[in-house]
Amino acid sequence: MNKYKIVFVDIDDTLNPSNGKISEYTKEVIKKVKEKGIKVVVNSGRSAKYAIEKSIEGNLSEYVISSNGAEVYNYHNREAIFTKPINKEDVISVFDYCNTHNMTLILNSLEKRFINIKDYKYNNEPAIYFEDINEILKENPINQLVILSSNFDRMLVLPSLFKEKFPALKVIHSSIGLIEEKREKNKEYYHDLVLENTAKSTGIVELLEYLNIDSEEAIAIGNGYDDVCICDVVGTSVAVGNAINLLKERATYITDTAENDGVAKILEKLILNNE
Repeated sequence: MNKYKIVFVDIDDTLNPSNGKISEYTKEVIKKVKEKGIKVVVNSGRSAKYAIEKSIEGNLSEYVISSNGAEVYNYHNREAIFTKPINKEDVISVFDYCNTHNMTLILNSLEKRFINIKDYKYNNEPAIYFEDINEILKENPINQLVILSSNFDRMLVLPSLFKEKFPALKVIHSSIGLIEEKREKNKEYYHDLVLENTAKSTGIVELLEYLNIDSEEAIAIGNGYDDVCICDVVGTSVAVGNAINLLKERATYITDTAENDGVAKILEKLILNNE
């Protein structure tokens, strides 16, 4: 009998190439894994809406972890299992800062996504344009903020600046160019902000507890800096072949790249071929 009960998998550059489709091969493997009673759950820094779309595309399980662990959601019955909403005053202050400095701001609120720029799409994700932040906050708890700008120097110092201005928030993930301090021509950079003590590992821990699954019965698969934390909360962690070196050093296994169906191959090895 297989020891695993659940698999957590990142989306972009893990489950599929960035902004690409999930391959038919990967879909078939996921189908076989689910037939064994094992849940396969999206664990993403992206919005819940996008995570749900990818979960449906790949016929994954009914749960998604989104906004870098700030949201755990059952989209079949629309149950919010866990959320970590950001203080309204902080959201308003970040909104004012972004408007003052001509920066794009995206607000994630489970199945809704809001933006302060008209006719703008980031990562092919549509969002609802808004002008009045107070109206948005009346009925929509905000679980993650995404700040975007092509001003490299401002974006580079923003994490340290915000640490002083907004001690309850933290930059959970950023453009690789910012993390590695590599300026790129005509590049728009991003920072994802959530509450302190929030990460993809947070969402994993919450869902494992909710489902009464032991960490040793869980697999987590990723590629980026925001996936390193998964290694601390599951028994088996996996880095795809295109992952950052730090994750490869920490992970239990390294599989093939996202382009070459690394997720499908490791699931075959650990679950389908390991009865």
